[in-house]
Amino acid sequence: MKPDTVFTVPGVNFTVTSSMIVALITAIIVIAVAQTAMRAPKLIPSGMQNFVEWVVECLSNLLESILGHTMMTRTFWFFASIFVFILGCNIISLFPGVGTFGAGQGSGWDFHVTEPFLRGANADVNMTAAMAAVFFFLWFYWAFASLGLFGFISHLFGSKVTLANPAANFAFHVIFFLVGIIEVISIVVIRPLAFTFRLYGNIYGGEYLLDSVYKLAPHFAFLLLVPFYFFELLVAFIQAFVFCILTAVFTGVMCNTDDHSPSEEEAAGH
Repeated sequence: MKPDTVFTVPGVNFTVTSSMIVALITAIIVIAVAQTAMRAPKLIPSGMQNFVEWVVECLSNLLESILGHTMMTRTFWFFASIFVFILGCNIISLFPGVGTFGAGQGSGWDFHVTEPFLRGANADVNMTAAMAAVFFFLWFYWAFASLGLFGFISHLFGSKVTLANPAANFAFHVIFFLVGIIEVISIVVIRPLAFTFRLYGNIYGGEYLLDSVYKLAPHFAFLLLVPFYFFELLVAFIQAFVFCILTAVFTGVMCNTDDHSPSEEEAAGH
């Protein structure tokens, strides 16, 4: 479960693990694709520019439906990047050589890699925990920036119901205050853990599944693993999508203050 140390940077005692290398490779590929596609943008896109703009348009439309136009424009950089990065890490983790190339024991068909030079980035709980921590730091920043301190507290603990009957109104205030306490526990403890271990567990479980199938019949693994690789490709996309959408939903529930979309505003103006 623990990623292997590939090398240590001398003088600074900085350890580089197999999962960190895959994360770095993914980041370089994503940056290179974006820079290449938009190096000389054309009014009528084609090729790589067309693909990148299609991805951006799909994500922006999806995120706008969750966050509202205002928050989407402020937070698109994070949610789009996290989706592309997680998906890239998951797909690269399935490339031949990742997890199967490195130091080990035995020889020939009996050779078993014990210290791979490359390891799936999201099969390292440090990576998923770091992404969850960054999100919740940004979530608090966006929430306070959008609502202010009083609005933030009111959103968590304030009553969402106003009744003419004072006794019933007071009862709802008490209920929503207690619900707010549960919400705080969820925000501080449950959600960070869920984001960390949902992604990590699925990707690590996929690695374990592929390794177990290989060990059952190593001589025929090139055939037996094909359907499982297609399954893991599906999991790679779903887990990236789930992480992106859930973080966006949690942000939208707190920060989406749009009453209507830009198209409705324009229609009202006309």
